[in-house]
Amino acid sequence: MDKISCRLTGRWCLVLTLLAIIIPALSQAHEPSTPNVIKFGVFPYKSPKTIVEMYGPLAAHLEKKLGKKISISSATDAKSFVEKAKGGEYDLLLPSPTAYYKLRSTSYKVIAKGVPSFCGGTIVRKDSEIKTIDQLKGKKVAAIGEYSYAGYMFILPQLEAKGIDPHKDVEIQFLGKVDTVIYGVINKKYDAALLRLDALDLPAFAGIKEQVEVITRSPEIPQYPFVVKNSMDKATITAIQEVLGALSPGSPEELEILKSMQVEKIVAATDADYEEFYKQIKDTDYFRQP
Repeated sequence: MDKISCRLTGRWCLVLTLLAIIIPALSQAHEPSTPNVIKFGVFPYKSPKTIVEMYGPLAAHLEKKLGKKISISSATDAKSFVEKAKGGEYDLLLPSPTAYYKLRSTSYKVIAKGVPSFCGGTIVRKDSEIKTIDQLKGKKVAAIGEYSYAGYMFILPQLEAKGIDPHKDVEIQFLGKVDTVIYGVINKKYDAALLRLDALDLPAFAGIKEQVEVITRSPEIPQYPFVVKNSMDKATITAIQEVLGALSPGSPEELEILKSMQVEKIVAATDADYEEFYKQIKDTDYFRQP
Protein backbone atom coordinates (compact mmCIF):
# COMPACT_ATOMS: atom_id res chain seq x y z
CA MET A 1 0.00 0.00 0.00
CA ASP A 2 2.83 2.38 0.87
CA LYS A 3 4.35 1.92 -2.60
CA ILE A 4 0.98 2.51 -4.29
CA SER A 5 0.37 5.54 -2.09
CA CYS A 6 3.76 6.93 -2.97
CA ARG A 7 3.10 6.41 -6.68
CA LEU A 8 -0.28 8.15 -6.40
CA THR A 9 1.22 10.97 -4.39
CA GLY A 10 3.95 11.39 -7.00
CA ARG A 11 1.41 11.49 -9.81
CA TRP A 12 -0.74 14.04 -7.98
CA CYS A 13 2.32 16.15 -7.37
CA LEU A 14 3.05 16.10 -11.08
CA VAL A 15 -0.57 16.96 -11.94
CA LEU A 16 -0.66 19.79 -9.42
CA THR A 17 2.65 21.15 -10.74
CA LEU A 18 1.33 21.13 -14.31
CA LEU A 19 -1.89 22.84 -13.24
CA ALA A 20 0.10 25.47 -11.42
CA ILE A 21 1.83 26.28 -14.72
CA ILE A 22 -1.16 25.95 -17.08
CA ILE A 23 -3.88 27.81 -15.14
CA PRO A 24 -1.99 31.14 -14.84
CA ALA A 25 -0.98 30.90 -18.50
CA LEU A 26 -4.60 30.39 -19.57
CA SER A 27 -5.84 33.27 -17.46
CA GLN A 28 -3.12 35.55 -18.85
CA ALA A 29 -4.07 34.59 -22.41
CA HIS A 30 -7.43 36.33 -21.89
CA GLU A 31 -5.87 39.51 -20.53
CA PRO A 32 -4.07 42.22 -22.52
CA SER A 33 -0.43 41.23 -22.49
CA THR A 34 0.77 44.80 -22.96
CA PRO A 35 -1.80 47.15 -21.38
CA ASN A 36 0.60 50.11 -21.50
CA VAL A 37 1.36 49.80 -25.22
CA ILE A 38 -0.68 51.65 -27.86
CA LYS A 39 -0.24 50.17 -31.34
CA PHE A 40 -0.23 53.10 -33.78
CA GLY A 41 -1.17 52.02 -37.30
CA VAL A 42 -0.12 54.42 -40.07
CA PHE A 43 -1.51 54.05 -43.58
CA PRO A 44 1.17 52.66 -45.96
CA TYR A 45 1.34 55.63 -48.32
CA LYS A 46 5.12 55.56 -48.04
CA SER A 47 7.74 52.87 -47.37
CA PRO A 48 7.82 51.35 -43.84
CA LYS A 49 11.21 52.99 -43.23
CA THR A 50 9.92 56.43 -44.23
CA ILE A 51 6.77 56.01 -42.12
CA VAL A 52 8.85 55.24 -39.03
CA GLU A 53 11.10 58.23 -39.75
CA MET A 54 8.14 60.56 -40.32
CA TYR A 55 5.97 59.46 -37.39
CA GLY A 56 8.69 58.47 -34.94
CA PRO A 57 8.83 62.02 -33.47
CA LEU A 58 5.04 62.06 -33.02
CA ALA A 59 5.11 58.62 -31.37
CA ALA A 60 7.91 59.75 -29.04
CA HIS A 61 5.96 62.89 -28.15
CA LEU A 62 2.81 60.89 -27.36
CA GLU A 63 4.86 58.43 -25.28
CA LYS A 64 6.32 61.25 -23.24
CA LYS A 65 2.98 62.92 -22.59
CA LEU A 66 0.82 59.80 -22.11
CA GLY A 67 3.26 57.63 -20.18
CA LYS A 68 2.47 54.72 -22.51
CA LYS A 69 4.65 53.11 -25.17
CA ILE A 70 3.58 53.95 -28.73
CA SER A 71 4.45 51.20 -31.20
CA ILE A 72 4.32 52.30 -34.87
CA SER A 73 3.00 49.72 -37.31
CA SER A 74 1.84 49.68 -40.93
CA ALA A 75 1.15 47.19 -43.71
CA THR A 76 2.41 46.20 -47.14
CA ASP A 77 -0.50 47.85 -48.97
CA ALA A 78 -3.85 49.58 -48.50
CA LYS A 79 -5.91 46.39 -48.61
CA SER A 80 -3.85 44.61 -45.94
CA PHE A 81 -3.90 47.76 -43.78
CA VAL A 82 -7.71 47.78 -43.83
CA GLU A 83 -7.86 44.04 -43.12
CA LYS A 84 -5.48 44.41 -40.18
CA ALA A 85 -7.56 47.26 -38.81
CA LYS A 86 -10.77 45.26 -39.18
CA GLY A 87 -9.08 42.47 -37.25
CA GLY A 88 -8.35 44.85 -34.35
CA GLU A 89 -4.61 45.06 -35.06
CA TYR A 90 -4.32 48.76 -34.17
CA ASP A 91 -5.37 50.85 -31.17
CA LEU A 92 -4.70 54.27 -32.71
CA LEU A 93 -4.79 54.72 -36.49
CA LEU A 94 -3.88 57.35 -39.02
CA PRO A 95 -5.62 55.99 -42.14
CA SER A 96 -6.27 57.79 -45.40
CA PRO A 97 -9.83 59.20 -45.62
CA THR A 98 -10.61 56.54 -48.23
CA ALA A 99 -9.33 53.69 -46.06
CA TYR A 100 -11.33 54.95 -43.10
CA TYR A 101 -14.47 54.83 -45.25
CA LYS A 102 -14.03 51.04 -45.17
CA LEU A 103 -13.67 51.02 -41.38
CA ARG A 104 -16.54 53.29 -40.33
CA SER A 105 -18.94 50.42 -39.65
CA THR A 106 -16.35 48.56 -37.56
CA SER A 107 -15.21 49.26 -34.01
CA TYR A 108 -13.35 52.53 -34.68
CA LYS A 109 -14.15 56.24 -34.47
CA VAL A 110 -12.52 59.56 -35.38
CA ILE A 111 -11.19 61.65 -32.49
CA ALA A 112 -9.04 64.29 -34.22
CA LYS A 113 -7.96 65.64 -37.60
CA GLY A 114 -5.38 67.91 -39.10
CA VAL A 115 -6.25 71.26 -40.65
CA PRO A 116 -6.48 72.74 -43.19
CA SER A 117 -8.03 70.41 -45.76
CA PHE A 118 -6.28 69.83 -49.10
CA CYS A 119 -7.00 69.03 -52.76
CA GLY A 120 -5.83 66.55 -55.33
CA GLY A 121 -5.08 67.76 -58.82
CA THR A 122 -3.83 67.06 -62.31
CA ILE A 123 -0.60 68.76 -63.32
CA VAL A 124 1.11 69.13 -66.68
CA ARG A 125 4.25 70.93 -67.77
CA LYS A 126 3.67 74.61 -68.45
CA ASP A 127 4.84 74.13 -72.02
CA SER A 128 2.42 71.22 -72.54
CA GLU A 129 -0.30 71.46 -75.18
CA ILE A 130 -2.71 69.85 -72.69
CA LYS A 131 -4.84 72.53 -71.07
CA THR A 132 -8.10 70.73 -70.24
CA ILE A 133 -9.17 67.34 -68.95
CA ASP A 134 -10.68 66.46 -72.37
CA GLN A 135 -7.18 66.40 -73.82
CA LEU A 136 -6.09 63.53 -71.54
CA LYS A 137 -7.73 61.02 -73.86
CA GLY A 138 -5.03 58.76 -75.28
CA LYS A 139 -2.35 60.21 -72.98
CA LYS A 140 -0.03 58.71 -70.36
CA VAL A 141 -0.87 59.81 -66.84
CA ALA A 142 1.19 59.12 -63.70
CA ALA A 143 -0.80 58.46 -60.51
CA ILE A 144 0.04 57.66 -56.89
CA GLY A 145 -2.03 54.50 -56.45
CA GLU A 146 -5.47 52.93 -56.55
CA TYR A 147 -6.04 53.71 -52.86
CA SER A 148 -5.30 57.43 -53.22
CA TYR A 149 -8.21 59.82 -53.66
CA ALA A 150 -6.03 62.89 -54.20
CA GLY A 151 -3.57 60.95 -56.36
CA TYR A 152 -6.03 59.00 -58.53
CA MET A 153 -9.69 58.46 -57.65
CA PHE A 154 -10.88 62.04 -57.89
CA ILE A 155 -10.27 62.14 -61.64
CA LEU A 156 -12.42 59.10 -62.51
CA PRO A 157 -15.83 60.84 -62.36
CA GLN A 158 -14.33 63.94 -63.99
CA LEU A 159 -13.19 61.89 -67.00
CA GLU A 160 -16.46 59.98 -67.16
CA ALA A 161 -18.39 63.26 -67.19
CA LYS A 162 -16.51 64.14 -70.38
CA GLY A 163 -17.36 60.79 -71.99
CA ILE A 164 -13.84 59.43 -71.43
CA ASP A 165 -13.42 55.90 -70.07
CA PRO A 166 -10.53 56.23 -67.57
CA HIS A 167 -9.78 52.52 -67.83
CA LYS A 168 -9.66 52.36 -71.63
CA ASP A 169 -9.10 55.84 -73.03
CA VAL A 170 -6.31 56.97 -70.70
CA GLU A 171 -3.08 55.11 -69.87
CA ILE A 172 -2.85 55.57 -66.11
CA GLN A 173 0.21 54.13 -64.38
CA PHE A 174 0.59 53.85 -60.61
CA LEU A 175 4.05 54.92 -59.46
CA GLY A 176 3.48 54.96 -55.71
CA LYS A 177 5.66 57.96 -54.84
CA VAL A 178 5.02 61.68 -55.09
CA ASP A 179 8.53 62.51 -56.31
CA THR A 180 8.37 59.87 -59.06
CA VAL A 181 5.01 61.20 -60.22
CA ILE A 182 6.17 64.83 -60.28
CA TYR A 183 9.48 64.20 -62.03
CA GLY A 184 7.74 61.85 -64.44
CA VAL A 185 5.95 64.91 -65.82
CA ILE A 186 8.93 67.26 -65.54
CA ASN A 187 11.12 64.80 -67.47
CA LYS A 188 8.38 64.23 -70.10
CA LYS A 189 7.93 60.53 -69.34
CA TYR A 190 4.25 61.23 -68.69
CA ASP A 191 1.86 63.78 -70.15
CA ALA A 192 0.19 64.53 -66.81
CA ALA A 193 0.30 63.53 -63.15
CA LEU A 194 -2.21 63.12 -60.33
CA LEU A 195 -1.19 64.06 -56.80
CA ARG A 196 -1.95 65.94 -53.61
CA LEU A 197 -1.34 69.51 -54.72
CA ASP A 198 0.17 70.84 -51.51
CA ALA A 199 3.06 68.43 -52.07
CA LEU A 200 4.33 71.04 -54.54
CA ASP A 201 4.95 73.35 -51.58
CA LEU A 202 7.36 70.94 -49.88
CA PRO A 203 11.03 72.03 -49.73
CA ALA A 204 12.02 68.93 -51.70
CA PHE A 205 10.16 70.33 -54.72
CA ALA A 206 11.30 73.94 -54.52
CA GLY A 207 11.01 75.55 -57.93
CA ILE A 208 8.79 72.79 -59.35
CA LYS A 209 5.57 74.77 -58.88
CA GLU A 210 6.73 77.33 -61.45
CA GLN A 211 7.32 74.58 -64.03
CA VAL A 212 3.86 73.00 -63.91
CA GLU A 213 0.24 73.98 -64.42
CA VAL A 214 -2.84 72.59 -62.66
CA ILE A 215 -5.59 71.73 -65.16
CA THR A 216 -8.15 70.15 -62.79
CA ARG A 217 -8.74 69.86 -59.05
CA SER A 218 -10.55 67.47 -56.72
CA PRO A 219 -13.19 68.45 -54.18
CA GLU A 220 -11.74 69.57 -50.85
CA ILE A 221 -10.37 66.59 -48.89
CA PRO A 222 -10.28 66.51 -45.07
CA GLN A 223 -6.89 65.56 -43.66
CA TYR A 224 -6.05 62.02 -42.59
CA PRO A 225 -8.18 61.35 -39.49
CA PHE A 226 -6.83 60.18 -36.15
CA VAL A 227 -8.91 57.14 -35.25
CA VAL A 228 -9.14 54.95 -32.13
CA LYS A 229 -10.83 51.72 -31.15
CA ASN A 230 -14.24 52.24 -29.57
CA SER A 231 -13.04 50.06 -26.71
CA MET A 232 -10.25 52.48 -25.75
CA ASP A 233 -10.92 54.03 -22.34
CA LYS A 234 -12.24 57.60 -22.35
CA ALA A 235 -9.38 58.93 -20.25
CA THR A 236 -6.79 57.78 -22.81
CA ILE A 237 -8.86 59.14 -25.72
CA THR A 238 -9.15 62.53 -24.02
CA ALA A 239 -5.43 62.53 -23.24
CA ILE A 240 -4.54 61.76 -26.89
CA GLN A 241 -6.84 64.54 -28.12
CA GLU A 242 -5.27 67.00 -25.68
CA VAL A 243 -1.70 66.07 -26.64
CA LEU A 244 -2.45 66.33 -30.37
CA GLY A 245 -4.38 69.57 -29.96
CA ALA A 246 -1.57 71.13 -27.95
CA LEU A 247 1.04 70.65 -30.72
CA SER A 248 2.26 74.16 -31.44
CA PRO A 249 4.17 75.68 -34.37
CA GLY A 250 5.82 77.87 -31.73
CA SER A 251 7.91 74.91 -30.60
CA PRO A 252 10.60 73.88 -33.13
CA GLU A 253 10.21 70.20 -32.19
CA GLU A 254 6.42 70.28 -32.46
CA LEU A 255 6.53 72.33 -35.65
CA GLU A 256 8.53 69.55 -37.31
CA ILE A 257 5.86 67.03 -36.27
CA LEU A 258 3.11 69.18 -37.81
CA LYS A 259 5.12 69.82 -40.99
CA SER A 260 5.76 66.09 -41.45
CA MET A 261 1.98 65.59 -41.59
CA GLN A 262 1.50 68.68 -43.81
CA VAL A 263 -0.89 70.28 -41.32
CA GLU A 264 -0.92 73.59 -39.44
CA LYS A 265 -2.55 72.15 -36.34
CA ILE A 266 -4.62 69.22 -35.07
CA VAL A 267 -8.12 69.65 -33.67
CA ALA A 268 -10.72 67.40 -32.06
CA ALA A 269 -13.04 65.78 -34.62
CA THR A 270 -15.75 63.14 -35.05
CA ASP A 271 -16.98 60.91 -37.87
CA ALA A 272 -19.42 63.67 -38.81
CA ASP A 273 -16.50 65.83 -40.00
CA TYR A 274 -15.94 63.38 -42.88
CA GLU A 275 -19.57 62.83 -43.84
CA GLU A 276 -19.79 65.61 -46.43
CA PHE A 277 -16.64 64.37 -48.15
CA TYR A 278 -17.99 60.81 -48.32
CA LYS A 279 -21.27 62.06 -49.81
CA GLN A 280 -19.32 63.70 -52.63
CA ILE A 281 -17.30 60.61 -53.51
CA LYS A 282 -19.52 57.65 -52.57
CA ASP A 283 -20.19 56.74 -56.22
CA THR A 284 -16.49 56.29 -57.06
CA ASP A 285 -15.75 52.63 -57.85
CA TYR A 286 -13.47 52.20 -54.84
CA PHE A 287 -16.26 53.08 -52.42
CA ARG A 288 -18.72 50.70 -53.99
CA GLN A 289 -16.37 47.79 -53.30
CA PRO A 290 -16.95 45.80 -50.09
